[in-house]
Amino acid sequence: MLTDTDVTSHAARPERFVVLDGLRGVAAFAVIADHVPSDLIRALIPGRYLAVDFFFVLSGFVLCHAYGERLKSEIRSLSFLKLRLVRLYPLYLLGIMLGALHLIYLSLFGYSETALSSFVPMAALSLMFLPVPSNISGVEVLYPLNPPSWSLIAELIANLAYAVLAPWLSLRVLIAVLIVSGLAVFHLVPNEPDLGAGWLLSDVHIGIARAMFGVFAGIAIYRARSAFNMPSVPVWLAVGLLAAILCCPVPEPYRRGFDALACLILMPAIIFFVQNAQASGRIAAIATWLGLVSYGVYVLHEPIYFWMRSVFGFLGLAQPFEVIDFPLVVVLSALAAWLASQFYEQPMRRFLRAFGRT
Repeated sequence: MLTDTDVTSHAARPERFVVLDGLRGVAAFAVIADHVPSDLIRALIPGRYLAVDFFFVLSGFVLCHAYGERLKSEIRSLSFLKLRLVRLYPLYLLGIMLGALHLIYLSLFGYSETALSSFVPMAALSLMFLPVPSNISGVEVLYPLNPPSWSLIAELIANLAYAVLAPWLSLRVLIAVLIVSGLAVFHLVPNEPDLGAGWLLSDVHIGIARAMFGVFAGIAIYRARSAFNMPSVPVWLAVGLLAAILCCPVPEPYRRGFDALACLILMPAIIFFVQNAQASGRIAAIATWLGLVSYGVYVLHEPIYFWMRSVFGFLGLAQPFEVIDFPLVVVLSALAAWLASQFYEQPMRRFLRAFGRT
């Protein structure tokens, strides 16, 4: 996810990537448009789902920065996976709980055909971070209680692959992984009818291919830092490059080809060119805050939207509020993510670390 690693600090590696943190937040807010209907916003951000590929590349870059040397000798694969789960699970659990409570509400009041008898196995599988088969959920979605979670499991698979290969990840092996996963993306994405594929049971392999290529591309970019000393680009240019890809109005016949190009070249190129961008003062504070809430915004926004629409429907306000759904979800998701970062995440992580030692 992807999406979750703190790129501003690490005890053993104090270098800061504040601008990349900010871009991660910008990308997280863009993803909301993929799940909250808004014709205007979707027209403005037609490539919003490509933000996930940016997350994958950034994840590989940051993990190589934080753990690259230690994975060669100190940290075993399963230990690394536990570290990643401790980082991801608290907000993942919160999103699943919000989605589960919403499903119960819909079922109790007759708004959903999903039987409550299906709830227990669905919740049990989700709590174990496992996809839910369609014969249980009645839908083809990997994580019906919180659909955006698909990218988290794809990223965990790529992270585990990195941990397993790390002691032997020579340049030759790294290039081989990039070629194989890149060819998979190049073959699968242009032929897939669903934009942003990877969230359905039928296209889970596409999500894994996107994650594998993105994570290992990020690793390659970080390793290349010793050979390429990239200059510090202005913050406006860094934001502009990401916005240009997400907002590029590509004609429909060429959309999937552009998606593959973005996965394979454009998103890695952004990380490569802006990795040394610097920010200070108020801009740095904004970028740091965006990075702080980015994972929470990503993993909580859809269940928050579910609940918001149900509340509006209950109050008889569904139609008049249609035009402001997107900005409301942006605000509520940012607030929920910030509150979780202040009062929930760290205690939950401490509990999980203690639980893992028992």
